[in-house]
Amino acid sequence: MIEFYPKTIYYPREAVEEKLAKGELQSTEKQLFGFALRHREEIEALAKEDESNPSDETLLDNLRAYILSMGSLNPAADMGNMLREISNEVWFQNEKKEISPKQVTEEWKEMYAAKWREARIFESFILIEHCAKELVAVLRQNESAK
Repeated sequence: MIEFYPKTIYYPREAVEEKLAKGELQSTEKQLFGFALRHREEIEALAKEDESNPSDETLLDNLRAYILSMGSLNPAADMGNMLREISNEVWFQNEKKEISPKQVTEEWKEMYAAKWREARIFESFILIEHCAKELVAVLRQNESAK
């Protein structure tokens, strides 16, 4: 099984599990299922390179690998979320002293962008474990249509 753990931040699995239990990963879950649906043909083709009749775990491993290769479940949504975080940081920094939004943005990107992306990928990997059966059904939709 392909695993992923953020290298740039400490983000314990328990914290992600807690967010999941509280329903705070619903947006990420929706993006994960959309990603699997949009890319199922590519994922299936990659899985068939491993096995002619891919197992569920092979399909899920190829989903994980594809997410890693793309770097995001939904780049547009990620950018929107990052912009909101940066906007919040601009507001917060300007509460203390006047600082240009461009400077805050550059500092935020340097300090947090990689960490932020790694955290989103880690969350998606945890969701894959919790939604494995449903994701396999999505990934196998092409097979039932043939």
